[in-house]
Amino acid sequence: MKAALSPSDYLNNYPMKTTGNFTKKVIIKDDYVKEDGTAALYVQVFLNRERKRFPLKINVAPKHFDKIKQRVRGANPNSKDLNLLIDNQLSVFTNILTEYRLRKIELTMDLLCKEITDPDSKICFLKFYEATIEEHLKSKAIQQSTYRQQKSTLTKLRKFRNPIFFNEIDKNFLEELLTYLRVKKKNTPNTIATTLKNFKKYLHLANDLKIQTPLHYTEIKVRAVRGNRTFLEEEEIRRIHKYYKSEFIKELHYKVLKKFLFSCFTGLRISDIQKLTQDNFIGDFLVFTSEKTGKLQRLKMSASALSFINKEGNVFEDDFQDQTINYALKDIAKLCKIQKHVTFHVSRHTFATQFLIKGGEIRVLQKILGHSKIETTMIYVHVAEEHVNTQIQNLDSLIEL
Repeated sequence: MKAALSPSDYLNNYPMKTTGNFTKKVIIKDDYVKEDGTAALYVQVFLNRERKRFPLKINVAPKHFDKIKQRVRGANPNSKDLNLLIDNQLSVFTNILTEYRLRKIELTMDLLCKEITDPDSKICFLKFYEATIEEHLKSKAIQQSTYRQQKSTLTKLRKFRNPIFFNEIDKNFLEELLTYLRVKKKNTPNTIATTLKNFKKYLHLANDLKIQTPLHYTEIKVRAVRGNRTFLEEEEIRRIHKYYKSEFIKELHYKVLKKFLFSCFTGLRISDIQKLTQDNFIGDFLVFTSEKTGKLQRLKMSASALSFINKEGNVFEDDFQDQTINYALKDIAKLCKIQKHVTFHVSRHTFATQFLIKGGEIRVLQKILGHSKIETTMIYVHVAEEHVNTQIQNLDSLIEL
């Protein structure tokens, strides 16, 4: 049977006063006394049956602490100052509780910890953004790829203005930000839309926590921008493949092209390719969970796609950083006389566009690419149609008009 609690156990581990689901008290950790004879003081909080101890950064001799009154005894020469520090810290907890009640927001232990450890996050938007994105990554609410993209926006916002206070986010601020992105950074419309989307997302989260801003997140309109869907023509794919098979190819280029060409014949993102192991291949099928969407996908592999993977050991030789891959692809495009801005994502666009040009069905493509909405996949229909229309015009060169 569990031993009954002694009066001292009760005093040390359970709150004396209750305010709804929130209680607090000052305790001394006298089971660990330092060499100087002092022990640390903590504010012990119970919130919705969760317990958390917050260090007060005050150390006193156990005999100088009154466990009933939860204060430093007068025998300590610094008792008045130390008790004042204790009172001030307790008032912080009370103010947080009061504020959340007035804002009609449920106070959780995670939120309380955030308020105590990073009080500036309620004042500075950048602090809030940073704390929230790290929290999302830790709780696996977002994938690594999404984290990197949203962290990139945070870096860009810091370069624009640091700090950014919530009370200065108004229409003028938004106009200045857009001008900075267009003129100073020379960002493309698609890049600006992504930055604005991420800014709006974290302003939305702040507004939902009743953090007031002159410009509410609902007032920010993010225009849908048709992205640049650069893809490779058949002849360009053949040129790259010829270089890949060449005995003169550089080792780095060879390793990068294995992944790039594999994506050209499967449509996989680099984030998914980097994680592949032999266990993902079951016969001629590839089974994997998309890092971006979290969806389980099962794809039939073509003979061309399978020709680029190692049949034993690591599926691909090395894991390179995205930047290294894109620098290598830039050099490869020059060597192969391809006058396009080739990044790894061009392989995914190439697969999707060529799939449709060769007569593939849009619904099948949607499934292969893992798109939730058919509208996203339809972009490739427009790209393929424009390509076909352009090719038809080339027939005019057969005769003189």
